[in-house]
Amino acid sequence: MPHCLFFLPEIALLGVALILLCLMVSKKESSVDLQPFMVLSSIAVFATVAYSFKSSAVSTFYGTYRVDLFSQGFKALLALAFFFTIVLSEDLNVIPKRLNIEYYLFLTTSMLGMMMITSSSDILTLYVSLELSAYSLYLLSGLKQDKKASEASVKYLIFGAATSGLFLWGASLLCGLAKTTSLVGIAVASETLMTQPAFLLGLIFVSFAFLFKLSNFPFHFWAPDVYESSATPVTAFIGTASKAAAVAILIRVFMFLTPTGNFVYLLGGLAFISMTIGNTAALLQKDVKRLLAYSSVAQAGYLIIGLLSGSFEGFSSSFFYAVAYVLMNTAAFLVVLIISKDSKEDNPQIAHFDGLAERSPFLALILLLSLLSLAGIPPLVGFTGKWILFSAAMEKGHWFLVLWAVLNSVVSLFYYLTLVKHAYLEKPKNHAPLVISGSLKVTGLFLLAAIICLGVFPDCLIRLTQAAVLNGLIW
Repeated sequence: MPHCLFFLPEIALLGVALILLCLMVSKKESSVDLQPFMVLSSIAVFATVAYSFKSSAVSTFYGTYRVDLFSQGFKALLALAFFFTIVLSEDLNVIPKRLNIEYYLFLTTSMLGMMMITSSSDILTLYVSLELSAYSLYLLSGLKQDKKASEASVKYLIFGAATSGLFLWGASLLCGLAKTTSLVGIAVASETLMTQPAFLLGLIFVSFAFLFKLSNFPFHFWAPDVYESSATPVTAFIGTASKAAAVAILIRVFMFLTPTGNFVYLLGGLAFISMTIGNTAALLQKDVKRLLAYSSVAQAGYLIIGLLSGSFEGFSSSFFYAVAYVLMNTAAFLVVLIISKDSKEDNPQIAHFDGLAERSPFLALILLLSLLSLAGIPPLVGFTGKWILFSAAMEKGHWFLVLWAVLNSVVSLFYYLTLVKHAYLEKPKNHAPLVISGSLKVTGLFLLAAIICLGVFPDCLIRLTQAAVLNGLIW
């Protein structure tokens, strides 16, 4: 197979980005119907990724870029999140029409960077990919024309610049001591360097950059403001695709630099605090997007528990939970989007969900199942994901963290069920049925089916994630 076929997803996204850039420069947005164009491009990307599963692993560009089942699996997940975001963007009424092309351009370049992250096997390509995706997200979060969005975007940028500096500092320590920029070379050298404080410090700093994308404590402070102030489709994209990319690179790094000793205790401590802060703060929220932001902080803690096990089971279960998280979070944001359109308020409060079951039983069901799945209630995909995630951690003796995570899942039920209570038990202020477009109905049905079916019949996805991780381990 020609090598160019391995990069079809990246080539497709790059081509779309170049076309959008030309449109932006020529100011032709009024004569172009962007929505069908972007939907078709996202479907094409997903199809090319699916085709790439037939290929064997290849390492190219002098070993700096690797295409294997692991990277392609995450690219498929990212393409799915990208497609969902496009569907949610069918009516960008909170972003000025003159900025529509910029919105799709930054969305595309961010996705390109995230896909490159999953294949990066060298510190240099990894850094370039991280910055491409990150700066696009900073710009996306500030496209909504109000002071809060601008302030949140600047805060996002400042936190991102700080973690970028930490990454470069840590990477310079790792590469300097290992005398190579290759992740494989650093992994080989780590067998003798792991006991050196400078090497451990470098590994911690590099990991901090990825924890920022995962919105894990102590790099979560940007998340509530950005989630609240960004347009809802942007919030959904940050809350799904960005998290999946972070999980991908954390798995890739920890495959080679297995967490041991003090580093495990540090990660465990951060996961403990992240779960606690996320769930505690979410209990106090009235703004639904801020509630979901703090929920994501807690979810990051659950993911770290699986990653710090450093085992094959831990990595594959983290992959599975990343898939589950994209589905659950997208379903929740779909309901938030429709409620925000109906209330003409892009930051809907919990009270805006009053009587949702009366106005739209379909949306109420989506909200119910997505939130119960996030809380880990069987037989939904969130329960299955947490079960295999915590089982992998228990095998490595992290029983205290697993116990704390289970207790935190119980706490999360309080704020998830508060939203459900408003949807099913409160009387609506407006009794008019909610209007749902055909594309959102189809997307909602798909998400409902996936959340239920992958919870009841997870074997196929579990085998796929295990095969992907196994393929990623072979060099």
